Amino acid sequence: MSEVKILDVAMSTPTEISEIHLIPLTDIQVSGDNVRISQQTVALEELASSIAIHGLLQPVVLVGEFGNPPYQLISGQRRFLAHQKLGREEIKAVFTGPLTRTEAIIRSLVENLQRVDLNFADTQVAVTELYREFGSDEEVRNRTGLSMRTIRDHLRIQEKASPAIRAKIASGEISIMDVKRALRAAQDDIDKAEKLIDLIIENSPPPNVKRRLETYGVGDSGLSAEEIFTEASKPHVEQKIILTLDKTTQDSLISASAALQLDPSDVASKALEEWLVENGFFGDK
Repeated sequence: MSEVKILDVAMSTPTEISEIHLIPLTDIQVSGDNVRISQQTVALEELASSIAIHGLLQPVVLVGEFGNPPYQLISGQRRFLAHQKLGREEIKAVFTGPLTRTEAIIRSLVENLQRVDLNFADTQVAVTELYREFGSDEEVRNRTGLSMRTIRDHLRIQEKASPAIRAKIASGEISIMDVKRALRAAQDDIDKAEKLIDLIIENSPPPNVKRRLETYGVGDSGLSAEEIFTEASKPHVEQKIILTLDKTTQDSLISASAALQLDPSDVASKALEEWLVENGFFGDK
């Protein structure tokens, strides 16, 4: 077995050995619990170049008994592949203590989300498995730090969307919000939802048209996808209300828009509607 040198001391958690070690690449296997299944090689050239210039700034995370390879890699797959690309023989690594499969998935998910954005499909698989394990979206949030909206979006897409729809999300052709709109407009009729999504992709309608898809789809379940889209695309007389917001409210609106992947007007409209409902004014004439 190759000699392994202790390099430094790292911050530790209750399940992690504190030393950073140099581990031969040949002693490492990618764990089946690593949540990064796809897009492992995205921007790999840039990562390899960065490591060549600056060195590895963040060790990979391994499961296993130190000194008893092979070790299981649960975080740092792209860093591991970059080292292989550079022809390196060793990589900096830290070890966790024993982990259950659920603990390994949580660790891999959180580690990956804190670095390069994890592919939607990979996140969805991990979130769904954790939800099945815990039986509660709140517990998934508590254990991963993901927002409730993110968790529920992934669970709804996993439950309602077809593989074809999920593939379009993963490729970036359609947003999660537009998929949710299409599913609601189609009243979970998958064939109709797929056609609506194709129409959205092909025509790139403005936000007000996409909002009206739900109105017409829910209002008349007998309409086809093409009829829903045609009705929503027709000119409508809309009353525009201009609001003056202070700086804090503006910043909060922009932050919510980015976090929820919604147009700012959608966020403002929904917030106003919820306030009117809560205070008994909604629909009051």
